[in-house]
Amino acid sequence: MHYRELGKTGAKVSEVGMGCNRLGQSYESDDFWTKLVLRAADLGVTVFDTAEAYGWGRSEEILGKALGNRDDVMVATKMCRIRESGEQEYSPARMVETVEGSLRKLQRDVIDIYQLHSPRRDALERYDWAEGMQKLREQGKIRFSAVAVSNEADALWLMEQDLVDVLQITYSIFHTEPEKGLFAMAEVKGVGLLCRMPLARGVLTGKFRLGEEVGPGHRALLDGDQVQGNIRRAESLRPISASRKGGMTRMALQFSLSPKAVSAIIPGARTWAQVEENIAASDGMGLSEQALADIAAVQAGWA
Repeated sequence: MHYRELGKTGAKVSEVGMGCNRLGQSYESDDFWTKLVLRAADLGVTVFDTAEAYGWGRSEEILGKALGNRDDVMVATKMCRIRESGEQEYSPARMVETVEGSLRKLQRDVIDIYQLHSPRRDALERYDWAEGMQKLREQGKIRFSAVAVSNEADALWLMEQDLVDVLQITYSIFHTEPEKGLFAMAEVKGVGLLCRMPLARGVLTGKFRLGEEVGPGHRALLDGDQVQGNIRRAESLRPISASRKGGMTRMALQFSLSPKAVSAIIPGARTWAQVEENIAASDGMGLSEQALADIAAVQAGWA
């Protein structure tokens, strides 16, 4: 497992982390999920990304059972909308309440990376959330302040205002907007970047075929009318990945690891095999210039 720095924080993190949105779901036992997390940690994963809204506490509870107060891993969690109303309230008072709840579930003394979950710009501007995070840092409840952004414009604004230590962004072969300026500013500002959805909700594993129905409950369906178009684009990448070790899955993961501004990617995993395959993408190199050029040629045809 290879490691990178989490921006100006100086913290070392594994190139490949683990997205934990599935943890605690009822189709597997708590024992299974706990062992899955421990397997990832044993293989060198040091970043586990969750949120209070993942199973509304279940994911945090599983991480707490598996990792507790271990100091050789970093836990990132998120403050989410109010469950009952859906309102995005990021007041310091509510932040204290949610942090305390997350700490109890995670069985930790401190949250390493505390994030706002996909806030709208008006919510970012309305509340003194940065002040709230600073107070929590002073109290030793969180280490680094962060926002999981829903668009590049908000990411750039947050960095321009020097409001965050870490950003969580979307970056994949399908979503390359961060290349247009976000990566460069993150390097200048020393902001760590966690990249979610490097496999585009599973489409970039190559598991789906054109014309075949995507099974109910699969996260790829969250892309709505774009699903078949994404599958078509994945099909066009298949000739490039065919001769590569690890196939399309590893190629997609290494694509997201290639920019030097990226601190870690955080693909999700539901099985031991997926955890092991995700980690196999960590080689400290990413993709070669030739491989990136081949992918760029295919991407040009999508327009």
